[in-house]
Amino acid sequence: MQITIELPENLASYFQAQLTSEQYPTISDYIQALIIEDLTRKAQLETKLLEALDSPATPMTENDWDHIRAAVRQNLSQANPDA
Repeated sequence: MQITIELPENLASYFQAQLTSEQYPTISDYIQALIIEDLTRKAQLETKLLEALDSPATPMTENDWDHIRAAVRQNLSQANPDA
């Protein structure tokens, strides 16, 4: 299969950096790694959601909210390295 995509400059720069890092020898290897990572993440999320459905509910504490906020901030900083 052949796919053509257009990326904004910031994403194209990031993409190019990943390819030149020698972690991914080809564009194909990088795209395949991203797809496998996505599939794995979705499977893990589904497992966690099913576990959560089977566990007893507990009230949210301030510590819980602090942990959630910290996790969101970390995820955002990793998702937007130029931000």
